[in-house]
Amino acid sequence: MNRTIGDIMERDVYTCRYDQNLGEIVALFNELGTSGLAVIDEDRHVVGFISDGDIMKAVAAQKTRSIFGGGYANMVLYDNESFEEKARALKHRNVMELAVQKVLCVTADQSIGEIADVLAKKKFKKVPVIDEDGRLVGVVRRATITRYLFDVLFGEEGAGE
Repeated sequence: MNRTIGDIMERDVYTCRYDQNLGEIVALFNELGTSGLAVIDEDRHVVGFISDGDIMKAVAAQKTRSIFGGGYANMVLYDNESFEEKARALKHRNVMELAVQKVLCVTADQSIGEIADVLAKKKFKKVPVIDEDGRLVGVVRRATITRYLFDVLFGEEGAGE
């Protein structure tokens, strides 16, 4: 049997709206215990993806760097804001300022092996699943595929072998 992602995807998807601020997003990460959220519009179209990594980049210490301006002039950029100052500055910014806006999505009719390949090659933890109209209908995580793999090897799926 050749099962599809639609057969195993999680339908209860954690999301956020494109008009939420990053303070709300960090609260959602904490409350839901997740590391990434699909960003959706009013019609459940995926318009972005925000991860804890996107937020970490925004609050991380930046290296001091020198920009060569040609000739004898150089410009030195310093990062003298503390972690806490950066964190507080994020609170009221819109999620779309940090969210990835070109989101790789898959469809429910794609094979499990095909999506496993995508997750492995792109090193993604999860990928949104959309319908033919581009609306979010689910999510598939590495853990979803691993759980299915376990079932194939040791559970009901592998019982006939």
